Amino acid sequence: MRSFKFPAVKLEPSSLAELYKTINDHEVEDITITDDLSKVYYRTIDNKGSDNPILYVAPTNPIMADRLIDFSEKHQVYTSFSPPQPNLIQDGLKLLDTGFQILYFPVIAFILLQFLGGIISTFFNRPSSPANRPFIGGANPFTNGNGKSMFSVGKPGMEEKTNMKNANITLASWAGSKEVFEECFEIVRYLKNSTAFKAVGAEIPKGVLLEGPPGTGKTLLAKAIASEADANFISISASEFIELYVGLGAAKVRNLFQAARAGKPAIIFIDEIDSVGRQRGAGINMGNDEREQTLNQLLAEMDGFASNDGVLVIAATNRRDVLDAALLRPGRFDRIINVPLPDRISREAILSVHTKSKTMSADVRYEYLAELTAGFSGAQLKNLINEAAIYAARDGNTTISQQNIEYALEKIVVGIIKTVDTRSSEARERVALHEIGHAFLAAHFSEYFELKKVSIQSTYNGAGGYTLFGEYPEIAEAGLYTKDLLTKRIVVALGGKAAETLFYGEDQVSVGAVEDLKQANSLAQRMVGSYGMGNELEVFVNQNLDQASSPFLGRTLASGSMKYSESTRELYDKEVMDIIGAAYQEAKAILSSNRETIQKIADQLLMKTTLSGEEFRECL
Repeated sequence: MRSFKFPAVKLEPSSLAELYKTINDHEVEDITITDDLSKVYYRTIDNKGSDNPILYVAPTNPIMADRLIDFSEKHQVYTSFSPPQPNLIQDGLKLLDTGFQILYFPVIAFILLQFLGGIISTFFNRPSSPANRPFIGGANPFTNGNGKSMFSVGKPGMEEKTNMKNANITLASWAGSKEVFEECFEIVRYLKNSTAFKAVGAEIPKGVLLEGPPGTGKTLLAKAIASEADANFISISASEFIELYVGLGAAKVRNLFQAARAGKPAIIFIDEIDSVGRQRGAGINMGNDEREQTLNQLLAEMDGFASNDGVLVIAATNRRDVLDAALLRPGRFDRIINVPLPDRISREAILSVHTKSKTMSADVRYEYLAELTAGFSGAQLKNLINEAAIYAARDGNTTISQQNIEYALEKIVVGIIKTVDTRSSEARERVALHEIGHAFLAAHFSEYFELKKVSIQSTYNGAGGYTLFGEYPEIAEAGLYTKDLLTKRIVVALGGKAAETLFYGEDQVSVGAVEDLKQANSLAQRMVGSYGMGNELEVFVNQNLDQASSPFLGRTLASGSMKYSESTRELYDKEVMDIIGAAYQEAKAILSSNRETIQKIADQLLMKTTLSGEEFRECL
């Protein structure tokens, strides 16, 4: 008969008080908590490597286990989890005391060997890497690489909130819309002092959804709310709910809310909630998959039979259009806060915030930079200042100048500019005429556009030159673009092709206008199909344009793409081509009547390589 040799492990009863004292004295090697949080096993350092190792066991509960995890982490004691298997020893010993030792001995011996073998492999053959250490009881398929059960979602507590306070994260760190700030500050007021709200019967919102474009500071707002409010903070990404095994995501949601209710008042922050909250039944197979099971559990936890008093759910997404309708209804997300791209005043404030810790030159004009960065998010503005700081350091300066910021802006907008130009003089002249075609038309329509810069410097994005212009701030901020303005944008976009046709003939036009043509055609299609700006199709909306960007392929395929008759489609295409054709003819007419002026400005551009908006207007 084959024999098994392993060290005899002795179980000694202990208490949590004794365990705390041992941890505080730095005498604990590691601890293991059962997954049901009912018992904790630990061994001491002086017992390591002993021929007769002792394993101490102490009773615990979910709340005390949570505090124990905090305490052990602060004292750098390795903590792991395992299934509640130690009861097998007690059961085995009881059976050995009965009169059926001979009958049951093989089964009991096998169980004891399996359990004790797992203990030995855990405590005596543990790999050096904490992420790869096994659990008591051998390999457990329901664990992740972080040494925790896949059913666990982390513990509630003040650790993350403390870290944010140490990082000095407050609502003042977010420099954006005043109205959005007030909406968030109101939540903090309720969490810290709800007396005034309860006096009029107001209840705290059960859920707050922060939605808006990427980089607008949604996650920062959630961190700031948790930092300023006197509440526990649990943060998790929605993608962490999705697991390989069916049902694990729903179990994580249950444990998440259970932990929050145990530590209320608490804030649950779910980042990128669209990864788990997408509309149900929108896939091709219309199946009931793991993600939908997780979403169903989330819906039940947010507004189901369980009470969530003192628990606030904050979620962030930039894809509100894909979220399930049941998730957005009042009772789950009562308050939906749109965090938009910053306006000019907000951009100026954001630039001031990101330059506080940097040495700025006196010539930096924040108001002018705010106008140049229309459409930038807060993250892009932060990146702009960082790129400018890198430019300053590259030049050996300790202060950031206006020129550094403008160089950084060009790099972000048009790409890295080539410092060595290997093109022939003929190629540079063609590029100069092409760019002057754009710039001249932008300056010609001065009632709408402001020309900022024109250059024939090539970039690594494939552009031989570039022209920077835009609408005036009052037009861009209002967002009420007219048909006349959009038509003139198409005229400006086709100015490069029109200039090449004027100076080289139709047969010698280059492919340099390919991106211009894409922009012109796309804008014309939106004018007719989305804005109702056609001559005959004045009230027409092309829903196929919306379906082209729809994330729900199953519904798109089911509904079909033929929503209109062939005659309507032909008329739509004709309207689009009429707009583009008329704009192209207008561009050629304007440039043809100013041919000599364009040639002179092109010569200036060839000499200087770059002309600012002011220099261009002086040439005119």
